[in-house]
Amino acid sequence: MRLAIWSTTTPRENSTHQEMFRRQLEEVELAERIGIDQIWFFEHHLQPTAPVPSPNLLIAAAARTTRHIRFSSMVNILPFRHPLLVAEEAAMLDNLTGGRLDMGLGRGLRPPEFAAFGVDQQQSREMFLESFDIIRRVCADENFVYQGKYWTVRKDAPLSPPLVQRPHPPFLASAQSEESLRWAARHDIPFAQIDATADQARHDQAFYRKVQTAHGHAPARRLYLMREIYVGDSDARARAEAQPDLLQYWELWNRYTQFTRGGKLPDSYDFWRRQAPMLHAMSFEEIVANDMVILGSAQTVANAILRLAGQLDLMGLAMIFKLGAMPYDMVVRSMTAFGEEVVPRIHHALDRDATVNRAVPVAASHSE
Repeated sequence: MRLAIWSTTTPRENSTHQEMFRRQLEEVELAERIGIDQIWFFEHHLQPTAPVPSPNLLIAAAARTTRHIRFSSMVNILPFRHPLLVAEEAAMLDNLTGGRLDMGLGRGLRPPEFAAFGVDQQQSREMFLESFDIIRRVCADENFVYQGKYWTVRKDAPLSPPLVQRPHPPFLASAQSEESLRWAARHDIPFAQIDATADQARHDQAFYRKVQTAHGHAPARRLYLMREIYVGDSDARARAEAQPDLLQYWELWNRYTQFTRGGKLPDSYDFWRRQAPMLHAMSFEEIVANDMVILGSAQTVANAILRLAGQLDLMGLAMIFKLGAMPYDMVVRSMTAFGEEVVPRIHHALDRDATVNRAVPVAASHSE
């Protein structure tokens, strides 16, 4: 099992955006020091609580002061970007990171973002699939002319710069609907699930595995499960400290519920029309009791992670340490405690070949 951090970005009161991004880059350096394998950055548009229109810019900035940790956009929203540009930026990031890039791809979720770009959200799946096919051809460095429903490409020169990782940087996707799971499994692409229950993830993993093997792929682990994490001195103190910020963060699903009630999510997002109200209805105690979030002492957090690892065949655990506008010092304490006290307790469940060198000194100085 690999360890990833999905690096969320929420402005704090009485703080600037410059400070927010500086702290986020420091978080990446801390993540490398405590033995995290990967950092993911999300993409959102015209959303004051998540002001990251380009995860690629954060990857480029963070690559300078790290040596081993891998990076991923989670995700580049393909309906908003020309696929040739996505592939070219990936090639540049692959060089800037020294081959430490994964390509996180998705079709987007928030209706206001589609409205801002003038993109029909109902067509997002078609656009995603067409874009993905073009990206693969560009990464393969084919010369071709493509006239599709949504994009036109004339590639008559080499991909520049050339990729470091061949045939392309590893793909990563967010997949929770049956259609998205089927697509990811057909291509043997690792998939992340946001706030899925253990039962849902187990069902989806079995479905993925069935499609994966039917298309001739080895039955390999491909699931990244996302969980919010907070490590405190004790269970009681961790819950008390994290509860206000966690509930602020969890309120995200209420906004998705409002989209659903307003009829703004198309039929192709039926999974989220059902999932969002279910999550929003859960109480704080239900959220914690069902390991939907993991709060507690180092031992409690380790036990919960091992419990999930025992229930699921995880490729990785994607963790969110920054809960809403949680103060930076709390985030640093929680992350440090995770590295010093939780990682040693779960070391036997980790994929040591995939992890970074946990003793490496680091130069001084997150998105279907």
